[in-house]
Amino acid sequence: MGAPDRTSTRLRVDPVACDGVGMCAHLAAGLVRLDSWGYPIVAERDLDAREQRRAGQAVAGCPRRALFLDRRDG
Repeated sequence: MGAPDRTSTRLRVDPVACDGVGMCAHLAAGLVRLDSWGYPIVAERDLDAREQRRAGQAVAGCPRRALFLDRRDG
C-alpha cells in the first residue's frame, strides 16, 4: 500500500498581470472575491477536487492569464 497523495493545490493571482476584470469571481465564486477596485482576493488554503475544477475554469477564463494553480507535493 503506497503513501497517500499529499499534493496541495492553491489558486494564486499574479497582481502585476491582473487588470481587475473580475471574471474570476463569477467563475470561481466562493474561492475568489473582489476588492473595492475589482481585483481578486483568492482563498489562502488548499483546494479540494471540486474547488480545483472551479478554479481551473477561472484560470482558463482569465483574459490576462493572471490566475494560476500552484500545485506542490508535500
